[in-house]
Amino acid sequence: MAAASDVFPPQPFDIAFARFTEHDAWYCGDTATLAEIYQGKIGPTTHIRAGIPYRGGVIGTLSKFWWGQPQEPDEHRMKMHLPVPADLAQLSADLLFAEAPKIRYAKPDAAEAAGDDDTNAPAPSHPGQDRLDLIMGSDDAHAEMLKGGEFAASLGGTYFSVVWDADLEDHVWFQAFAADCAIPEFRYGKLVGCTLWTEYQTENASTVYRLLEIHKPGVITYELHQGGPNNLGNIVPMGTLPETEHYLNLVPDVELSDLGPLTDDTAPTMNATIDDDSAAVTVATGVNKLAVVYMPNMLPARDWRKYGPIANLGRSDFAGNEDIFDKIDQVYSSLMRDIDNGAGRITVPESFLETSGQPGGGASFDMNRQVYVGVNALGGPSDTVAQSMTISQFDIRVQEHLEAIDGLKRELATATGYSPVHLGLQQTRAGQRTATEVTADLSDSERTRDKKALYAKPALAKLAQVALAIDGIVFPGQGGGWFDELPDIEFAEVSQVDPLKNAQTVQVLDAARAASIKTRVRMVHPDWEDDEVNVEAAAIQAEEASMVSPMVPPFSGSTDMNGEQDGDNPTDE
Repeated sequence: MAAASDVFPPQPFDIAFARFTEHDAWYCGDTATLAEIYQGKIGPTTHIRAGIPYRGGVIGTLSKFWWGQPQEPDEHRMKMHLPVPADLAQLSADLLFAEAPKIRYAKPDAAEAAGDDDTNAPAPSHPGQDRLDLIMGSDDAHAEMLKGGEFAASLGGTYFSVVWDADLEDHVWFQAFAADCAIPEFRYGKLVGCTLWTEYQTENASTVYRLLEIHKPGVITYELHQGGPNNLGNIVPMGTLPETEHYLNLVPDVELSDLGPLTDDTAPTMNATIDDDSAAVTVATGVNKLAVVYMPNMLPARDWRKYGPIANLGRSDFAGNEDIFDKIDQVYSSLMRDIDNGAGRITVPESFLETSGQPGGGASFDMNRQVYVGVNALGGPSDTVAQSMTISQFDIRVQEHLEAIDGLKRELATATGYSPVHLGLQQTRAGQRTATEVTADLSDSERTRDKKALYAKPALAKLAQVALAIDGIVFPGQGGGWFDELPDIEFAEVSQVDPLKNAQTVQVLDAARAASIKTRVRMVHPDWEDDEVNVEAAAIQAEEASMVSPMVPPFSGSTDMNGEQDGDNPTDE
Protein backbone atom coordinates (compact mmCIF):
# COMPACT_ATOMS: atom_id res chain seq x y z
CA MET A 1 0.00 0.00 0.00
CA ALA A 2 1.37 3.39 -0.98
CA ALA A 3 2.15 5.93 1.71
CA ALA A 4 0.35 9.25 1.75
CA SER A 5 3.50 11.11 0.76
CA ASP A 6 4.16 8.97 -2.30
CA VAL A 7 4.77 10.90 -5.49
CA PHE A 8 2.29 9.95 -8.17
CA PRO A 9 2.99 8.61 -10.69
CA PRO A 10 6.01 6.89 -9.15
CA GLN A 11 9.45 6.75 -10.69
CA PRO A 12 10.47 5.87 -13.36
CA PHE A 13 6.98 6.25 -14.80
CA ASP A 14 7.25 10.01 -14.29
CA ILE A 15 9.58 10.00 -17.32
CA ALA A 16 6.93 8.43 -19.52
CA PHE A 17 4.15 10.55 -18.05
CA ALA A 18 6.01 13.75 -18.90
CA ARG A 19 5.90 12.65 -22.52
CA PHE A 20 2.25 11.59 -22.15
CA THR A 21 1.40 15.11 -20.96
CA GLU A 22 3.09 16.60 -24.00
CA HIS A 23 1.42 14.24 -26.48
CA ASP A 24 -1.95 14.62 -24.80
CA ALA A 25 -1.70 18.39 -25.25
CA TRP A 26 -1.08 17.90 -28.98
CA TYR A 27 -3.92 15.38 -29.19
CA CYS A 28 -6.40 17.67 -27.40
CA GLY A 29 -5.17 20.87 -29.04
CA ASP A 30 -4.43 22.33 -25.60
CA THR A 31 -2.30 25.26 -26.70
CA ALA A 32 -2.02 26.69 -23.18
CA THR A 33 -0.37 23.49 -21.96
CA LEU A 34 1.86 23.36 -25.04
CA ALA A 35 3.08 26.89 -24.32
CA GLU A 36 3.78 26.00 -20.69
CA ILE A 37 5.67 22.84 -21.64
CA TYR A 38 7.86 24.44 -24.30
CA GLN A 39 8.47 27.57 -22.21
CA GLY A 40 9.78 25.40 -19.38
CA LYS A 41 6.97 26.19 -16.96
CA ILE A 42 6.09 22.50 -16.60
CA GLY A 43 9.00 20.45 -15.32
CA PRO A 44 12.43 21.59 -14.15
CA THR A 45 14.88 23.51 -16.33
CA THR A 46 18.26 21.78 -16.16
CA HIS A 47 20.46 24.41 -17.80
CA ILE A 48 20.47 27.73 -19.66
CA ARG A 49 22.40 28.43 -22.85
CA ALA A 50 22.57 31.92 -24.36
CA GLY A 51 19.77 32.98 -22.07
CA ILE A 52 17.44 30.24 -23.37
CA PRO A 53 16.14 27.61 -20.92
CA TYR A 54 16.65 23.95 -21.79
CA ARG A 55 15.70 20.72 -20.12
CA GLY A 56 17.78 17.60 -20.63
CA GLY A 57 16.67 13.98 -20.66
CA VAL A 58 13.62 12.67 -22.43
CA ILE A 59 11.84 15.93 -23.17
CA GLY A 60 14.94 17.67 -24.54
CA THR A 61 15.07 21.31 -25.57
CA LEU A 62 12.17 23.54 -24.69
CA SER A 63 12.09 26.89 -26.35
CA LYS A 64 13.34 25.77 -29.76
CA PHE A 65 9.64 25.26 -30.50
CA TRP A 66 7.48 28.05 -31.85
CA TRP A 67 4.95 27.37 -29.11
CA GLY A 68 7.76 27.89 -26.59
CA GLN A 69 8.60 31.41 -27.70
CA PRO A 70 7.61 33.82 -24.92
CA GLN A 71 4.90 36.35 -25.64
CA GLU A 72 4.31 39.59 -23.77
CA PRO A 73 0.93 39.87 -22.03
CA ASP A 74 -0.06 42.95 -24.06
CA GLU A 75 1.19 41.48 -27.35
CA HIS A 76 -1.73 40.33 -29.47
CA ARG A 77 0.22 37.88 -31.60
CA MET A 78 -2.06 35.44 -33.37
CA LYS A 79 -1.29 31.81 -32.47
CA MET A 80 -3.59 29.15 -33.84
CA HIS A 81 -3.54 25.35 -33.82
CA LEU A 82 -4.28 23.10 -36.78
CA PRO A 83 -5.56 19.76 -35.37
CA VAL A 84 -3.25 17.57 -37.43
CA PRO A 85 -2.23 15.40 -34.41
CA ALA A 86 -5.88 14.62 -33.63
CA ASP A 87 -6.48 13.81 -37.30
CA LEU A 88 -3.47 11.49 -37.23
CA ALA A 89 -4.81 9.62 -34.18
CA GLN A 90 -8.24 9.32 -35.76
CA LEU A 91 -6.69 8.04 -39.00
CA SER A 92 -4.82 5.31 -37.14
CA ALA A 93 -8.00 4.24 -35.32
CA ASP A 94 -10.00 4.26 -38.55
CA LEU A 95 -7.46 2.13 -40.41
CA LEU A 96 -7.60 -0.49 -37.66
CA PHE A 97 -11.18 -0.36 -36.44
CA ALA A 98 -13.36 1.60 -38.90
CA GLU A 99 -14.68 -1.81 -39.87
CA ALA A 100 -14.98 -4.02 -36.81
CA PRO A 101 -12.52 -6.95 -36.80
CA LYS A 102 -13.96 -10.43 -37.01
CA ILE A 103 -13.37 -12.35 -33.80
CA ARG A 104 -14.17 -16.02 -34.33
CA TYR A 105 -13.41 -19.39 -32.89
CA ALA A 106 -12.43 -22.11 -35.33
CA LYS A 107 -15.19 -24.53 -36.25
CA PRO A 108 -15.03 -27.84 -34.33
CA ASP A 109 -13.39 -30.67 -36.25
CA ALA A 110 -16.33 -32.96 -35.65
CA ALA A 111 -18.71 -30.42 -37.10
CA GLU A 112 -16.57 -30.04 -40.22
CA ALA A 113 -16.49 -33.80 -40.72
CA ALA A 114 -20.25 -34.03 -40.35
CA GLY A 115 -20.72 -31.16 -42.74
CA ASP A 116 -19.07 -33.08 -45.58
CA ASP A 117 -22.14 -35.30 -45.91
CA ASP A 118 -24.54 -32.40 -46.45
CA THR A 119 -22.93 -29.36 -48.02
CA ASN A 120 -26.16 -27.37 -47.75
CA ALA A 121 -26.57 -27.89 -44.01
CA PRO A 122 -25.41 -25.07 -41.70
CA ALA A 123 -22.10 -25.94 -40.09
CA PRO A 124 -22.29 -25.93 -36.27
CA SER A 125 -20.32 -23.11 -34.68
CA HIS A 126 -18.11 -23.05 -31.63
CA PRO A 127 -20.14 -23.34 -28.39
CA GLY A 128 -18.93 -19.94 -27.19
CA GLN A 129 -19.23 -18.07 -30.50
CA ASP A 130 -22.70 -16.57 -29.97
CA ARG A 131 -21.76 -15.19 -26.55
CA LEU A 132 -18.45 -13.96 -27.94
CA ASP A 133 -20.29 -12.08 -30.69
CA LEU A 134 -22.40 -10.36 -28.03
CA ILE A 135 -19.36 -9.31 -25.98
CA MET A 136 -16.82 -8.48 -28.69
CA GLY A 137 -18.95 -7.98 -31.80
CA SER A 138 -21.54 -5.47 -30.63
CA ASP A 139 -21.66 -1.83 -31.69
CA ASP A 140 -20.62 -0.82 -28.17
CA ALA A 141 -17.53 -3.04 -28.42
CA HIS A 142 -16.73 -1.63 -31.85
CA ALA A 143 -16.98 1.95 -30.54
CA GLU A 144 -14.72 1.10 -27.59
CA MET A 145 -12.12 -0.32 -29.98
CA LEU A 146 -12.20 2.89 -31.99
CA LYS A 147 -11.66 4.90 -28.81
CA GLY A 148 -8.81 2.63 -27.79
CA GLY A 149 -7.28 3.02 -31.24
CA GLU A 150 -7.09 6.80 -30.81
CA PHE A 151 -5.60 6.42 -27.33
CA ALA A 152 -2.95 4.05 -28.69
CA ALA A 153 -1.97 6.28 -31.60
CA SER A 154 -1.65 9.41 -29.47
CA LEU A 155 -0.12 8.02 -26.27
CA GLY A 156 1.57 4.84 -27.48
CA GLY A 157 -0.85 2.23 -26.15
CA THR A 158 -4.22 1.48 -24.63
CA TYR A 159 -5.53 -0.89 -21.97
CA PHE A 160 -8.76 -2.87 -22.30
CA SER A 161 -10.29 -3.89 -18.98
CA VAL A 162 -13.17 -6.34 -18.49
CA VAL A 163 -16.08 -4.87 -16.51
CA TRP A 164 -19.54 -6.05 -15.53
CA ASP A 165 -22.64 -4.77 -13.77
CA ALA A 166 -25.78 -6.89 -13.76
CA ASP A 167 -27.90 -3.77 -13.23
CA LEU A 168 -26.69 -2.32 -16.54
CA GLU A 169 -26.06 -5.26 -18.89
CA ASP A 170 -26.71 -9.00 -18.92
CA HIS A 171 -23.17 -9.67 -20.13
CA VAL A 172 -19.65 -8.44 -19.47
CA TRP A 173 -18.06 -5.77 -21.63
CA PHE A 174 -14.76 -3.92 -21.73
CA GLN A 175 -13.46 -0.39 -21.27
CA ALA A 176 -10.54 1.39 -22.91
CA PHE A 177 -8.01 3.20 -20.69
CA ALA A 178 -5.41 5.58 -22.10
CA ALA A 179 -1.74 5.05 -21.29
CA ASP A 180 -1.68 8.08 -18.99
CA CYS A 181 -4.21 6.38 -16.70
CA ALA A 182 -2.25 3.19 -16.04
CA ILE A 183 0.91 1.89 -14.41
CA PRO A 184 1.77 -1.51 -15.89
CA GLU A 185 4.03 -4.27 -14.63
CA PHE A 186 5.86 -6.32 -17.26
CA ARG A 187 7.85 -9.52 -17.05
CA TYR A 188 9.81 -10.60 -20.14
CA GLY A 189 7.70 -8.20 -22.16
CA LYS A 190 4.41 -9.68 -20.93
CA LEU A 191 1.86 -7.83 -18.80
CA VAL A 192 1.64 -9.48 -15.36
CA GLY A 193 -0.04 -6.70 -13.40
CA CYS A 194 -1.55 -3.29 -13.91
CA THR A 195 -2.98 -0.40 -11.92
CA LEU A 196 -5.64 1.62 -13.72
CA TRP A 197 -7.17 4.75 -12.27
CA THR A 198 -9.86 7.34 -12.80
CA GLU A 199 -9.50 10.88 -11.44
CA TYR A 200 -12.31 12.88 -9.86
CA GLN A 201 -11.75 16.62 -9.51
CA THR A 202 -13.19 18.72 -6.71
CA GLU A 203 -13.86 22.41 -6.21
CA ASN A 204 -10.55 22.56 -4.37
CA ALA A 205 -7.89 22.32 -7.08
CA SER A 206 -5.36 20.96 -4.59
CA THR A 207 -7.52 17.90 -3.82
CA VAL A 208 -7.78 15.01 -6.29
CA TYR A 209 -9.62 11.73 -5.77
CA ARG A 210 -8.27 8.71 -7.63
CA LEU A 211 -10.07 5.40 -7.97
CA LEU A 212 -7.37 2.75 -8.34
CA GLU A 213 -8.18 -0.52 -10.08
CA ILE A 214 -5.32 -2.88 -9.21
CA HIS A 215 -5.21 -5.97 -11.42
CA LYS A 216 -3.46 -9.20 -10.49
CA PRO A 217 -4.12 -12.65 -11.98
CA GLY A 218 -7.56 -13.67 -10.75
CA VAL A 219 -8.00 -10.67 -8.44
CA ILE A 220 -9.05 -7.02 -8.83
CA THR A 221 -8.67 -4.58 -5.93
CA TYR A 222 -10.44 -1.21 -5.89
CA GLU A 223 -9.11 1.64 -3.74
CA LEU A 224 -10.24 5.26 -3.49
CA HIS A 225 -7.43 7.70 -2.62
CA GLN A 226 -7.64 11.34 -1.61
CA GLY A 227 -4.48 13.19 -2.57
CA GLY A 228 -3.17 16.02 -4.67
CA PRO A 229 -2.14 16.58 -8.29
CA ASN A 230 1.27 14.99 -7.67
CA ASN A 231 0.71 12.61 -4.76
CA LEU A 232 -1.53 9.59 -4.23
CA GLY A 233 -2.74 10.36 -0.72
CA ASN A 234 -4.62 8.26 1.83
CA ILE A 235 -7.24 5.60 1.21
CA VAL A 236 -10.78 6.76 1.97
CA PRO A 237 -14.05 4.77 2.07
CA MET A 238 -15.68 3.94 -1.27
CA GLY A 239 -18.81 5.76 -0.20
CA THR A 240 -16.95 9.07 -0.03
CA LEU A 241 -17.90 9.84 -3.63
CA PRO A 242 -21.27 9.02 -5.20
CA GLU A 243 -19.43 7.99 -8.37
CA THR A 244 -17.64 5.14 -6.53
CA GLU A 245 -20.30 4.07 -4.05
CA HIS A 246 -21.61 1.33 -6.36
CA TYR A 247 -18.39 -0.66 -5.89
CA LEU A 248 -19.70 -1.62 -2.45
CA ASN A 249 -22.35 -3.69 -4.24
CA LEU A 250 -19.62 -6.08 -5.41
CA VAL A 251 -19.23 -7.42 -1.87
CA PRO A 252 -21.38 -10.50 -1.01
CA ASP A 253 -21.82 -12.30 2.30
CA VAL A 254 -19.07 -14.90 1.75
CA GLU A 255 -15.54 -13.90 2.66
CA LEU A 256 -12.77 -13.96 0.07
CA SER A 257 -10.79 -16.44 2.16
CA ASP A 258 -13.58 -19.02 1.78
CA LEU A 259 -13.30 -19.16 -2.00
CA GLY A 260 -10.59 -21.76 -2.42
CA PRO A 261 -8.77 -22.06 -5.77
CA LEU A 262 -9.45 -19.28 -8.24
CA THR A 263 -9.62 -21.69 -11.18
CA ASP A 264 -11.85 -24.67 -10.49
CA ASP A 265 -12.76 -26.65 -13.59
CA THR A 266 -15.88 -28.03 -12.00
CA ALA A 267 -17.47 -24.94 -10.47
CA PRO A 268 -15.61 -21.64 -10.83
CA THR A 269 -16.85 -18.93 -8.49
CA MET A 270 -16.55 -15.20 -8.04
CA ASN A 271 -16.57 -13.35 -4.76
CA ALA A 272 -15.39 -10.19 -3.05
CA THR A 273 -14.73 -8.67 0.34
CA ILE A 274 -13.92 -5.35 2.02
CA ASP A 275 -10.73 -4.75 3.95
CA ASP A 276 -12.08 -2.99 7.04
CA ASP A 277 -8.72 -1.38 7.77
CA SER A 278 -8.19 0.15 4.33
CA ALA A 279 -11.73 0.27 2.88
CA ALA A 280 -10.42 -1.47 -0.25
CA VAL A 281 -12.77 -3.74 -2.21
CA THR A 282 -11.19 -6.95 -3.52
CA VAL A 283 -12.90 -9.10 -6.16
CA ALA A 284 -11.89 -12.63 -7.15
CA THR A 285 -12.81 -13.04 -10.81
CA GLY A 286 -12.75 -16.85 -10.75
CA VAL A 287 -10.30 -16.87 -13.69
CA ASN A 288 -6.60 -17.07 -12.92
CA LYS A 289 -5.75 -14.54 -15.63
CA LEU A 290 -5.50 -10.78 -15.79
CA ALA A 291 -8.80 -9.07 -16.54
CA VAL A 292 -6.91 -6.39 -18.48
CA VAL A 293 -4.76 -6.48 -21.62
CA TYR A 294 -2.32 -3.97 -23.11
CA MET A 295 -2.40 -3.08 -26.81
CA PRO A 296 0.71 -1.11 -27.84
CA ASN A 297 0.51 1.15 -30.86
CA MET A 298 3.99 0.28 -32.15
CA LEU A 299 7.23 -0.97 -30.64
CA PRO A 300 9.84 -0.11 -29.55
CA ALA A 301 9.49 3.26 -27.84
CA ARG A 302 12.75 4.91 -28.87
CA ASP A 303 12.73 7.39 -25.99
CA TRP A 304 12.90 4.86 -23.16
CA ARG A 305 13.80 1.52 -24.74
CA LYS A 306 16.69 1.22 -22.25
CA TYR A 307 14.60 1.97 -19.14
CA GLY A 308 13.60 -1.49 -17.94
CA PRO A 309 10.26 -0.81 -16.19
CA ILE A 310 8.94 1.29 -19.08
CA ALA A 311 10.82 -0.29 -21.99
CA ASN A 312 7.75 -2.26 -23.07
CA LEU A 313 5.47 0.76 -23.39
CA GLY A 314 4.35 1.45 -26.94
CA ARG A 315 5.46 4.20 -29.29
CA SER A 316 3.09 7.02 -30.17
CA ASP A 317 2.54 8.22 -33.73
CA PHE A 318 3.48 11.64 -32.36
CA ALA A 319 6.93 10.54 -31.16
CA GLY A 320 9.64 12.47 -32.99
CA ASN A 321 7.08 14.51 -34.95
CA GLU A 322 6.43 17.23 -32.39
CA ASP A 323 8.55 19.74 -34.30
CA ILE A 324 6.54 19.08 -37.48
CA PHE A 325 3.31 19.75 -35.58
CA ASP A 326 4.88 22.93 -34.24
CA LYS A 327 5.92 24.18 -37.68
CA ILE A 328 2.49 23.41 -39.14
CA ASP A 329 0.92 25.59 -36.45
CA GLN A 330 3.47 28.32 -37.13
CA VAL A 331 2.73 28.38 -40.87
CA TYR A 332 -1.02 28.18 -40.30
CA SER A 333 -0.88 31.08 -37.83
CA SER A 334 1.16 33.09 -40.34
CA LEU A 335 -1.57 32.54 -42.94
CA MET A 336 -4.21 33.70 -40.48
CA ARG A 337 -2.14 36.83 -39.75
CA ASP A 338 -1.95 37.50 -43.49
CA ILE A 339 -5.73 37.33 -43.66
CA ASP A 340 -6.01 39.68 -40.71
CA ASN A 341 -3.49 42.13 -42.18
CA GLY A 342 -5.02 41.81 -45.63
CA ALA A 343 -8.26 43.35 -44.44
CA GLY A 344 -6.82 46.71 -45.54
CA ARG A 345 -5.87 49.90 -43.71
CA ILE A 346 -6.16 53.59 -44.59
CA THR A 347 -4.17 56.61 -43.41
CA VAL A 348 -6.02 59.95 -43.45
CA PRO A 349 -4.92 63.48 -42.53
CA GLU A 350 -6.02 64.96 -39.28
CA SER A 351 -8.37 67.36 -41.06
CA PHE A 352 -10.52 64.38 -42.09
CA LEU A 353 -11.26 63.47 -38.49
CA GLU A 354 -14.36 64.60 -36.68
CA THR A 355 -14.08 65.61 -33.07
CA SER A 356 -16.72 64.65 -30.57
CA GLY A 357 -16.87 68.14 -29.13
CA GLN A 358 -16.23 66.85 -25.65
CA PRO A 359 -12.93 67.51 -23.85
CA GLY A 360 -10.84 64.37 -24.08
CA GLY A 361 -13.41 62.74 -26.36
CA GLY A 362 -10.91 62.25 -29.17
CA ALA A 363 -11.63 62.22 -32.90
CA SER A 364 -12.93 59.65 -35.34
CA PHE A 365 -13.17 59.04 -39.07
CA ASP A 366 -16.59 58.44 -40.62
CA MET A 367 -16.22 55.58 -43.11
CA ASN A 368 -19.70 56.25 -44.56
CA ARG A 369 -19.18 59.94 -45.33
CA GLN A 370 -19.39 60.63 -49.07
CA VAL A 371 -18.43 64.32 -49.47
CA TYR A 372 -15.25 66.05 -48.31
CA VAL A 373 -14.18 69.66 -48.93
CA GLY A 374 -10.54 70.33 -49.75
CA VAL A 375 -8.70 73.18 -48.06
CA ASN A 376 -5.55 75.08 -48.98
CA ALA A 377 -3.81 73.61 -45.97
CA LEU A 378 -3.55 70.34 -47.81
CA GLY A 379 -0.49 71.70 -49.65
CA GLY A 380 -1.76 73.36 -52.76
CA PRO A 381 -4.65 73.57 -55.16
CA SER A 382 -3.44 70.47 -57.06
CA ASP A 383 -3.82 68.19 -54.04
CA THR A 384 -6.98 66.13 -53.96
CA VAL A 385 -8.68 64.13 -51.27
CA ALA A 386 -7.67 60.84 -52.94
CA GLN A 387 -4.02 61.91 -53.03
CA SER A 388 -4.05 62.84 -49.37
CA MET A 389 -5.48 59.45 -48.29
CA THR A 390 -3.11 56.47 -48.18
CA ILE A 391 -4.52 52.95 -48.63
CA SER A 392 -2.45 50.03 -47.31
CA GLN A 393 -3.39 46.58 -48.65
CA PHE A 394 -1.08 43.66 -47.83
CA ASP A 395 -0.94 40.51 -49.93
CA ILE A 396 -2.52 37.34 -48.57
CA ARG A 397 -0.02 34.61 -49.45
CA VAL A 398 -2.50 31.75 -49.55
CA GLN A 399 -0.73 29.52 -52.06
CA GLU A 400 2.68 29.83 -50.40
CA HIS A 401 1.33 28.97 -46.97
CA LEU A 402 -0.78 26.03 -48.17
CA GLU A 403 2.15 24.59 -50.10
CA ALA A 404 4.33 24.86 -47.01
CA ILE A 405 1.69 23.06 -44.92
CA ASP A 406 1.37 20.34 -47.58
CA GLY A 407 5.14 19.90 -47.61
CA LEU A 408 5.19 19.46 -43.84
CA LYS A 409 2.31 16.99 -44.07
CA ARG A 410 4.24 14.93 -46.62
CA GLU A 411 7.17 14.78 -44.23
CA LEU A 412 4.74 13.73 -41.51
CA ALA A 413 3.26 11.02 -43.74
CA THR A 414 6.73 9.64 -44.42
CA ALA A 415 7.70 9.70 -40.74
CA THR A 416 4.51 7.97 -39.56
CA GLY A 417 4.27 5.48 -42.42
CA TYR A 418 0.94 6.66 -43.83
CA SER A 419 0.00 7.31 -47.43
CA PRO A 420 -0.10 11.04 -48.27
CA VAL A 421 -3.63 10.70 -49.64
CA HIS A 422 -4.82 9.73 -46.16
CA LEU A 423 -3.57 13.08 -44.86
CA GLY A 424 -5.65 14.95 -47.42
CA LEU A 425 -2.82 15.56 -49.90
CA GLN A 426 -3.42 15.59 -53.64
CA GLN A 427 -1.63 13.19 -55.92
CA THR A 428 1.35 14.61 -57.76
CA ARG A 429 0.26 13.11 -61.11
CA ALA A 430 -2.93 14.44 -62.62
CA GLY A 431 -5.40 12.50 -64.73
CA GLN A 432 -7.57 9.47 -64.21
CA ARG A 433 -5.87 6.58 -62.44
CA THR A 434 -6.50 2.87 -62.63
CA ALA A 435 -7.69 0.77 -59.69
CA THR A 436 -4.20 -0.69 -59.38
CA GLU A 437 -2.72 2.80 -59.04
CA VAL A 438 -5.33 3.74 -56.44
CA THR A 439 -4.44 0.64 -54.42
CA ALA A 440 -0.75 1.49 -54.72
CA ASP A 441 -1.47 4.95 -53.29
CA LEU A 442 -2.69 3.29 -50.09
CA SER A 443 0.14 0.79 -49.79
CA ASP A 444 2.04 2.76 -47.13
CA SER A 445 -1.02 2.99 -44.90
CA GLU A 446 -1.81 -0.69 -45.43
CA ARG A 447 1.71 -1.69 -44.45
CA THR A 448 1.59 0.44 -41.30
CA ARG A 449 -1.88 -0.84 -40.43
CA ASP A 450 -0.68 -4.45 -40.82
CA LYS A 451 2.21 -3.77 -38.44
CA LYS A 452 -0.13 -2.28 -35.86
CA ALA A 453 -2.47 -5.25 -36.29
CA LEU A 454 0.37 -7.53 -35.16
CA TYR A 455 0.10 -5.92 -31.71
CA ALA A 456 -3.69 -5.61 -31.72
CA LYS A 457 -4.48 -9.24 -32.60
CA PRO A 458 -2.95 -10.96 -29.54
CA ALA A 459 -4.35 -8.29 -27.22
CA LEU A 460 -7.89 -8.65 -28.57
CA ALA A 461 -7.65 -12.46 -28.57
CA LYS A 462 -6.63 -12.56 -24.90
CA LEU A 463 -9.29 -9.99 -24.04
CA ALA A 464 -11.96 -12.09 -25.73
CA GLN A 465 -10.83 -15.27 -23.97
CA VAL A 466 -10.83 -13.72 -20.48
CA ALA A 467 -14.03 -11.73 -21.03
CA LEU A 468 -15.85 -14.87 -22.16
CA ALA A 469 -14.55 -16.81 -19.15
CA ILE A 470 -15.61 -14.13 -16.64
CA ASP A 471 -18.97 -13.84 -18.39
CA GLY A 472 -19.55 -17.55 -17.84
CA ILE A 473 -19.06 -17.03 -14.09
CA VAL A 474 -20.99 -13.79 -13.65
CA PHE A 475 -23.82 -14.88 -15.97
CA PRO A 476 -23.81 -18.70 -15.84
CA GLY A 477 -25.69 -20.76 -18.38
CA GLN A 478 -25.61 -18.12 -21.12
CA GLY A 479 -22.86 -19.65 -23.25
CA GLY A 480 -19.79 -18.08 -21.69
CA GLY A 481 -16.95 -20.03 -20.13
CA TRP A 482 -13.26 -20.79 -20.28
CA PHE A 483 -11.92 -22.12 -23.58
CA ASP A 484 -8.26 -23.04 -23.89
CA GLU A 485 -7.95 -21.92 -27.49
CA LEU A 486 -7.73 -18.28 -28.49
CA PRO A 487 -10.16 -16.91 -31.09
CA ASP A 488 -8.91 -15.78 -34.48
CA ILE A 489 -8.77 -12.03 -35.16
CA GLU A 490 -9.24 -10.89 -38.75
CA PHE A 491 -9.01 -7.27 -39.89
CA ALA A 492 -10.63 -5.97 -43.07
CA GLU A 493 -8.56 -4.72 -45.98
CA VAL A 494 -7.81 -1.01 -46.17
CA SER A 495 -8.30 -0.75 -49.95
CA GLN A 496 -11.31 -2.55 -51.34
CA VAL A 497 -11.05 -4.67 -54.49
CA ASP A 498 -12.44 -3.05 -57.63
CA PRO A 499 -15.86 -4.77 -58.12
CA LEU A 500 -15.61 -4.74 -61.92
CA LYS A 501 -12.11 -6.19 -61.93
CA ASN A 502 -13.11 -8.84 -59.40
CA ALA A 503 -16.19 -9.79 -61.44
CA GLN A 504 -14.07 -10.17 -64.57
CA THR A 505 -11.64 -12.42 -62.70
CA VAL A 506 -14.48 -14.61 -61.45
CA GLN A 507 -15.92 -14.80 -64.96
CA VAL A 508 -12.59 -15.92 -66.43
CA LEU A 509 -12.17 -18.60 -63.73
CA ASP A 510 -15.71 -19.83 -64.41
CA ALA A 511 -15.13 -20.02 -68.16
CA ALA A 512 -11.89 -21.93 -67.62
CA ARG A 513 -13.56 -24.25 -65.10
CA ALA A 514 -10.65 -23.39 -62.80
CA ALA A 515 -12.60 -22.62 -59.62
CA SER A 516 -15.56 -24.22 -57.89
CA ILE A 517 -18.84 -22.43 -57.21
CA LYS A 518 -17.93 -22.03 -53.55
CA THR A 519 -14.57 -20.50 -54.40
CA ARG A 520 -16.16 -18.01 -56.78
CA VAL A 521 -18.79 -17.05 -54.21
CA ARG A 522 -16.07 -16.44 -51.61
CA MET A 523 -14.19 -14.22 -54.07
CA VAL A 524 -17.26 -12.06 -54.60
CA HIS A 525 -18.31 -12.08 -50.92
CA PRO A 526 -15.14 -12.47 -48.80
CA ASP A 527 -16.99 -11.38 -45.65
CA TRP A 528 -19.58 -14.18 -45.79
CA GLU A 529 -19.74 -17.07 -43.36
CA ASP A 530 -19.60 -20.68 -44.55
CA ASP A 531 -23.36 -21.04 -44.11
CA GLU A 532 -24.02 -18.08 -46.38
CA VAL A 533 -21.55 -19.38 -48.96
CA ASN A 534 -23.23 -22.80 -48.97
CA VAL A 535 -26.70 -21.31 -49.47
CA GLU A 536 -25.55 -19.06 -52.32
CA ALA A 537 -23.59 -21.86 -54.00
CA ALA A 538 -26.62 -24.16 -53.83
CA ALA A 539 -28.82 -21.44 -55.37
CA ILE A 540 -26.35 -20.91 -58.22
CA GLN A 541 -26.13 -24.65 -58.84
CA ALA A 542 -29.92 -24.91 -58.97
CA GLU A 543 -30.17 -22.02 -61.43
CA GLU A 544 -27.48 -23.50 -63.67
CA ALA A 545 -29.23 -26.87 -63.66
CA SER A 546 -32.53 -25.29 -64.73
CA MET A 547 -30.85 -23.45 -67.61
CA VAL A 548 -29.26 -26.55 -69.23
CA SER A 549 -30.40 -26.84 -72.88
CA PRO A 550 -32.41 -30.00 -73.70
CA MET A 551 -30.25 -30.43 -76.84
CA VAL A 552 -27.14 -30.96 -74.71
CA PRO A 553 -26.57 -34.68 -73.97
CA PRO A 554 -26.62 -35.42 -70.26
CA PHE A 555 -23.44 -36.27 -68.41
CA SER A 556 -22.94 -39.74 -67.07
CA GLY A 557 -22.75 -38.24 -63.58
CA SER A 558 -23.73 -35.12 -61.68
CA THR A 559 -21.52 -32.11 -61.04
CA ASP A 560 -21.28 -30.94 -57.44
CA MET A 561 -20.59 -27.42 -56.12
CA ASN A 562 -16.87 -28.13 -55.99
CA GLY A 563 -16.77 -28.53 -59.79
CA GLU A 564 -16.18 -32.31 -59.68
CA GLN A 565 -18.16 -34.85 -61.68
CA ASP A 566 -19.44 -38.08 -60.19
CA GLY A 567 -19.47 -41.38 -62.03
CA ASP A 568 -17.00 -43.05 -64.35
CA ASN A 569 -15.30 -41.12 -67.10
CA PRO A 570 -15.99 -42.36 -70.64
CA THR A 571 -13.21 -44.55 -71.96
CA ASP A 572 -12.25 -45.61 -75.46
CA GLU A 573 -13.11 -49.17 -76.26
